[in-house]
Amino acid sequence: MKKVNYIIILVLILSSNLIIAQEENVETSKFTFGFSLSEQLVAKDSGENFEVSLGYAISNDMSIYLSAANATMRSKALDKNYKLDKYAIQVTYDFAKSESTKLESIFGFSYINFDKKILEDDNNGLGIDLGIQTTFNLKSRFNYGLRIVSTFSSFSPGGILNAGIIFRYRI
Repeated sequence: MKKVNYIIILVLILSSNLIIAQEENVETSKFTFGFSLSEQLVAKDSGENFEVSLGYAISNDMSIYLSAANATMRSKALDKNYKLDKYAIQVTYDFAKSESTKLESIFGFSYINFDKKILEDDNNGLGIDLGIQTTFNLKSRFNYGLRIVSTFSSFSPGGILNAGIIFRYRI
């Protein structure tokens, strides 16, 4: 019973924080929830990547995102499939914006975890993310777009390139 009470209190606190975060003149808040479907390349390996993110608009031009991604990679050279996990904090900056479209730069830091099948000893560590994305349908709560992110890491067997489509919903 105590766990149920704690969960109810937590839900009330979180929902009140979301109500407080609402802008006065706009129907939506500064928070966004999104997911991405993309193709991921590591050296000569390729795979499908699924990513979920939670974002907050710091200003009209900048946003910060927390994301978690999971990719199933295929290595033709080793004839193996392996998992690649990535947890990131990224900042986006709008440098070209119109009424319904924007072009953003991406910079961030990520924690990358390779499966032990591919890297036995040093299979996780930090990386730096650089990229660009374009987002459409800005007048609506639901946005979509294209995204390319390159992750640089010293322990990775090759450069990590991620390209695909993004979907975002302003809460």
